Amino acid sequence: MKPVVIISCWIALVSAGAFLRFDQLAKRPFHADEATGAKITALRIESGDYHFDPVHYHGPILSGLAIPLCKLRGEPTWREMTKLTPRLLTATAGALLILIPLLWRRRFGDGPMLLAAALLATSPLLVYYSRMYIHESLLVLFAMLAFISITRAARWGIPGLLIGLMFATKESFAISIIAWAAAALAIAFENRKHLDRDWWLTSWREYRLPAAVSALTAALTSGFFYTDAFRHPMGAIDAVRTFFVYQTVGGHDKPADYYINLLMVPSKSGGVWWFGTPVALLALLGFASTFRRDAEGRATIRFLAYAAAGHFLIYSIIRYKTPWLMCLPWAHVCLLAGFAVAGFPHYPHWLKTTLLAVVGTCLITQFNQARATSGRFASDERNPFAYVPTRADLETLEPWLQQLKSIAAEGSLEPVAVIGTDYWPLPWYLRSFGKIGYWTSPPDGLTSLQLVFAMPEMEDAVASRLHATHTPLPRGLRAGVAMTLFVRNDLWKRWTTHSK
Repeated sequence: MKPVVIISCWIALVSAGAFLRFDQLAKRPFHADEATGAKITALRIESGDYHFDPVHYHGPILSGLAIPLCKLRGEPTWREMTKLTPRLLTATAGALLILIPLLWRRRFGDGPMLLAAALLATSPLLVYYSRMYIHESLLVLFAMLAFISITRAARWGIPGLLIGLMFATKESFAISIIAWAAAALAIAFENRKHLDRDWWLTSWREYRLPAAVSALTAALTSGFFYTDAFRHPMGAIDAVRTFFVYQTVGGHDKPADYYINLLMVPSKSGGVWWFGTPVALLALLGFASTFRRDAEGRATIRFLAYAAAGHFLIYSIIRYKTPWLMCLPWAHVCLLAGFAVAGFPHYPHWLKTTLLAVVGTCLITQFNQARATSGRFASDERNPFAYVPTRADLETLEPWLQQLKSIAAEGSLEPVAVIGTDYWPLPWYLRSFGKIGYWTSPPDGLTSLQLVFAMPEMEDAVASRLHATHTPLPRGLRAGVAMTLFVRNDLWKRWTTHSK
């Protein structure tokens, strides 16, 4: 291909991927995990301090990178923060991921890397979670950069820097290290006849210093974030403790074939077919290309294939499963799938035609699925990637409460009470209130409050207290989870009179 064609293709791919990630980025309701992350970010900005919690939360780099972005956009507090600003960080990371194959372009050629970039750009899974303020898109970006740097025999601690950033993003980086190590052992086993004593000695002399520098760089990089720029040394210890004390939330145990069904077995819901089967087929062809005698970079491609398989195997064995955990393994698969066209000029005509048909089908269906995930199915249970989505009607709560406030006799609705547990992302939608309390059970004096939110497990207990003084209004919270808003009768009567 001519340079102008190549450049045009890359520009088109990046533009398409950016469009899928940034278009109407603030429209979808905030997920519970997004709201929690935004609260952590706001607390760090307002306090100017940070202490890592090894029991409940992931690494500090997500909020750490979002802080300057929030300040730059004039949103330094919880009340002033918008959905768009923190999501800009993860959407940017998702867009940068599309450029990863460029690092292998000179080695493997334009065709395979353009296809890999196209698959990364249009993947509905990667697009959907790039549009969400959670750790995954940063982890994928750092991990894929680290993977490429390892295969390029990088010096001066670059792999260590990137692995350190992975650690500072999420403790699950350890799964990638295990999968990569297992893949390296598999490659060594395949080539055991050629790895004599002299090879091992030469490798030891050549790589011992870079490996040591990378290990030190990884420790310093991750330590910098966990200790809040080395201000709290205990953060480094907690970073290690999190592997032993981290507590997962219940209700996420799933069978071993969950990820296979999610990504590779076609299913239909909401009038849309959801499937990534063509990508998996292309990845298998990419692995098969290593059996050609003239295959370029056979060991590297097989390393990628074994790493992808290792990720899937480990995550399938672990009972705790969520769709976003597949973002990193699927990025491996997309990169591997690009190699399906590595030997395209030498393929027979029938195989070229078949391959082009599969690639075309793959890109078209992926793009349509990606648009559906960020459009009408953005917060819909019929979207297989929308995991415990926030109810769309929760978006109307905040403006309605402002209208209610305008007619309140006291000129205020505060204080507000939330009774029960597992109420996120409700605090995000109540952040305009200055006086709000959260209780696990109904406190004294509940009848005097104008607004009381009851979570499902506390609905009966709250209703028994407020049956004579408040009007219950059912509201949606998350998929499968409702809540009840109790409005004091005098305020409700004033609203019904006002709204007529």
